[in-house]
Amino acid sequence: MGVASLVLGIVGLVISFIPCLGMYGIGLTIPGVVLGAIAISKAKKNNDQGKGLAIAGLVCSIIGSAIAGWQCYVIYNANNAVNEISKAFNDAANAAKEAAKEAAKEAAKDIK
Repeated sequence: MGVASLVLGIVGLVISFIPCLGMYGIGLTIPGVVLGAIAISKAKKNNDQGKGLAIAGLVCSIIGSAIAGWQCYVIYNANNAVNEISKAFNDAANAAKEAAKEAAKEAAKDIK
């Protein structure tokens, strides 16, 4: 289990550094954390020598989870910011449209 944790941690860590796709690394790092914790627990009980791999896998998985979680947070906030900007732009465009209609009415009155 220590080897599986290490593999999942390393792959998840590498994926978490890919811009805009790094949030998907969390799907690999969370199982890596679980497997690493189980492997450490078993290694402590059995005085096994695989404890180093389990610790390395756990550390890589935790770091990968943190980076992937940060990317999720950033993308979520960016999405909210884009929605706010889009709403403000649409409001400004509608106000400009109404102002143009009023100006056209005034110009039509001046012509008559």
